[in-house]
Amino acid sequence: MNLKNFKGYLQFAVVIIVLFFFIRYVYKNWSLVSQFHWEFNYFWLFFSLFLVFTNFMIMLQIWRRILALLERSLGFRKAFKIWFYSSLGKYVPGKLWSVLGMVYMCEKEGISRTASLTSAILNQALNIIGGLFLVVLLSGTKFFGSVPRILYLPIILIFVFFLYPPVMEKALNFGLKWLKKEQIKFELSFKQNLLFTLFYMLTWVLYGLAFNLFIKSLTDCPLSLLPFLTSAFAFSYIIGFLSVFVPGGLGVREGVLILSLSTFFPVPVATLVALLSRLWMTVAEAIGLLISLKF
Repeated sequence: MNLKNFKGYLQFAVVIIVLFFFIRYVYKNWSLVSQFHWEFNYFWLFFSLFLVFTNFMIMLQIWRRILALLERSLGFRKAFKIWFYSSLGKYVPGKLWSVLGMVYMCEKEGISRTASLTSAILNQALNIIGGLFLVVLLSGTKFFGSVPRILYLPIILIFVFFLYPPVMEKALNFGLKWLKKEQIKFELSFKQNLLFTLFYMLTWVLYGLAFNLFIKSLTDCPLSLLPFLTSAFAFSYIIGFLSVFVPGGLGVREGVLILSLSTFFPVPVATLVALLSRLWMTVAEAIGLLISLKF
């Protein structure tokens, strides 16, 4: 077994151990969990899954538009397959496997490697910026501690500055160089970057609504919690994604989400909800993958 394979197995082992302790914690506190006021509702569950899948379609269209601006448009059916097939790569340590998978399949459709790589990287980067932007706007105090609100403006301005094409190109290429991946050529304007970021912010709001309804399918969850749950979901998802050496952010996303949800729910209940939310998202992704197999 070479070192690379050993690291891969070790990462999966760590993830399994972390998830085991989460599940064990719920089991040890089952009396508290079982006594919690649960209200299972199939309608809200299926509707939340519908919203997640709708969000996938919106994000797919955003990526297609970025690709069209860089080189040429890709048909919806082919883009659908590429989107869901490549998403499997996020469960492989390294995170860029989903990007590389997207590049490989785009090349098979006649899209240049430069355009496909740039579109895939921009898709991830603008999505993350949009999510963090929304986190700061909705509930920054939850994640930035005692940082005065007056400092939120400089934080937002930093995000906006990062969208300036020369800055973004250098920052992304620096990261790619650190990861020992090839460089990208940035061709979008500042206005286009800002517009795509706003669209991604809207997708995070839709994710937040879906997450709110998912919790509502399990127990009482008023829509008044939407701003907080949206920012909590976005923040946990992004932190999980940025945990480069953890497949799919497994364990990391759940840990951050538990900390957030424990504000409103007992910790064992928050732990169970966080674990079930992973299953919920996986089901939505599996539906897309199954549909793509029929395309």
